[in-house]
Amino acid sequence: MKFIANTADLSIFLGIPIKKHQPIKSISSDTRAIKKDSLFIAIKGKNFDGNDFVEEALAKGAVVVITDHQRYKNNINKRIIYVDDTINALKKISQNIIKDYQGSVIAITGSNGKTTTTNIIAKTLRNNSKTLKNFNNEIGVPLSIMNASPKSKYLVLEIGASKFKDIDYLSRIIKPYIGVITNIGNSHLEILKNIDGVFKVKSEIIENIQKKGFLIIPGDNRKHLIKWRKIRSDIQFITFGINIDSDFYAEKVKIKSNGLSFTISSKLLKKSILINTSIEGEHNIKNILAAFAVYFCLGKEPNNFSELLSNNSFNNLRQIKSKWIKGSTLIDDTYNANPDSTKKSIDLLSNYQKNTVLLLGDMLELGRYKNKFHKDIGKYAKKKGINLLLGYGNLTEHAIKGFGEKGIFFDNESDLKRYLKQNITSKDVILIKGSRGMRMERFINV
Repeated sequence: MKFIANTADLSIFLGIPIKKHQPIKSISSDTRAIKKDSLFIAIKGKNFDGNDFVEEALAKGAVVVITDHQRYKNNINKRIIYVDDTINALKKISQNIIKDYQGSVIAITGSNGKTTTTNIIAKTLRNNSKTLKNFNNEIGVPLSIMNASPKSKYLVLEIGASKFKDIDYLSRIIKPYIGVITNIGNSHLEILKNIDGVFKVKSEIIENIQKKGFLIIPGDNRKHLIKWRKIRSDIQFITFGINIDSDFYAEKVKIKSNGLSFTISSKLLKKSILINTSIEGEHNIKNILAAFAVYFCLGKEPNNFSELLSNNSFNNLRQIKSKWIKGSTLIDDTYNANPDSTKKSIDLLSNYQKNTVLLLGDMLELGRYKNKFHKDIGKYAKKKGINLLLGYGNLTEHAIKGFGEKGIFFDNESDLKRYLKQNITSKDVILIKGSRGMRMERFINV
């Protein structure tokens, strides 16, 4: 069951009478996903206008369509609902749902690790609804809420930002009981300019946390901690990190190519919690710590977290490992990239004893220092012992220069695919990464 299970639910949360009462089996803003008895929400984007597909959605079986195009303002079709602005309609629906919701809302933001942390939290909390796919913007968050179950005890929602006020907009809608900032790193610098800009936008969540709620934050930057604590005095701040000054910190760390082992220690715990997990990568220690902090703040038994973490499969995390060309190992990390997340991926790749190959696409939205960031990544990959760097996209030419003679730059998709088919062997482990706009997943099925 979902919050929006029928047109009567939609009528209540949207505040508009709907005469045609029917079940709603799915909700989408993409006509490609429309099936019989769907709700279609027509949204105008940069490159498309969903209003152009209203008739197509109805023909595919949409039971009701929400549109803001003027041509439907005075329509008599009971399956078409006209609103002034579909984005505002989404906001109104989701705000009204949250207003009635009796469970705990958990919101996760940060430069890196949002999706991984969201998934770990959801896997270790029973009876929850979480963010759909990677739906973390002003369209996706409301869609995730509308698709959630009213019987869920927890709503676990990822919220993202590409510009100032994005986090404020989303966290105002969901009013979290617990907010999580996974980290502050170099992302969306074309608009946010620098780390201070990233800090500012991620910190927008703080004002919208419920009174007597919690903010879970990394404890590795004293300057950030001081600033965060000054913003609110009526919520509790919980820190996590490698530093023993953090409320929850990691000790006895063992990094393996097939997982992680460490203990979570804290003055807030009676004894340390042993963690054994198939989740790979040293960077995921902090994501696990953040998820554990959520578990603790909800009053859960700490030892149960460890058991749930070890018993769960985490195939849906960003870095998906599988067999590839000629028996090689592929790590699919194609979803997105920025300098910090790319370094963490390089750290992961460097743990493998085989011949390591990094296929890197351009890291976008990095502003005026984009060339330097790419050159630094090349140098970092070389320092970490990566055997081969393959670059695709104009900016990766700088990464190849930073890496040196064992780097190869490609400006042609076909040439790169041909190289992969001819040169990758069973001895290789290859990680593919790049910004979303580079569509690096195109090189997986070569």
